[in-house]
Amino acid sequence: MINPARTDIRENPSTKRLARNGRGAVEPQACRSALSSTSATPIRILRLGQVLNLTGLGKTKIYELQAEGDFPMRVKITSHSVGWVEHEVQAWLARRIEASSAQSEL
Repeated sequence: MINPARTDIRENPSTKRLARNGRGAVEPQACRSALSSTSATPIRILRLGQVLNLTGLGKTKIYELQAEGDFPMRVKITSHSVGWVEHEVQAWLARRIEASSAQSEL
């Protein structure tokens, strides 16, 4: 039996996602649409080593691109660890591939 007092995470207004402004600061943003669109696919967090392997970039370059606003910003997992949302990194890679393809066609 489902407990009616329990609130589904997709309907919980206190659930926030971190949205980044151009300066790398984080701003709270409601994430109902993000959670509902990914209900079939769980949100995966990648650690730095996984991001390095996935992108082929180095640690310094990842942090430089973040500072410039050209790479997905890291998400604080705990007080001592960070990670990156996998679909944001995948989307960044797709945009880079698309831009590269468009440039090579010229």
